[in-house]
Amino acid sequence: MRKTSVAGQSGTISDQRVALAGNEPSNVGDPVDDWYRLRQQDVYRQPALEWSGPVAFTGAYRIFCGIEHDFGTRWGSNGDQRVSLRVEVGGDAGLLYVYDPTWDEYAVLGTQVPLASVENAFGHAQRLGDHLAVEDFVALLPNVPAARPSPGLEL
Repeated sequence: MRKTSVAGQSGTISDQRVALAGNEPSNVGDPVDDWYRLRQQDVYRQPALEWSGPVAFTGAYRIFCGIEHDFGTRWGSNGDQRVSLRVEVGGDAGLLYVYDPTWDEYAVLGTQVPLASVENAFGHAQRLGDHLAVEDFVALLPNVPAARPSPGLEL
């Protein structure tokens, strides 16, 4: 590989290729490429939600019965996703999930999420604006990762 310096750029072409291959933050002279690489890193830092249909959701989580605490149909880019917490009667934690009516799908955010934590996060989320992404809402909850794996394949 050639080690040639390019006028007006720091480092050699070989150094820049190594930086790109190693995904290191480095100025390679192409702002579009830099933006794309940074965006790719963000995608991998925040996993996507695992969605399942109503039959799979009901089958996997029917053991979680109780009172539904609705935290509004205001989530997502369309503002139509509903976040709910299903808490057993007399309990203080439960199944936190989101429902998307556009696709008729559910995503589980947590299985033992305290009601008080969700209420607190909901209060903070209301101050952040409308149509907040569900992942951003989950980030406001202590000790709840931004996504949960699906329980299995949908039949």
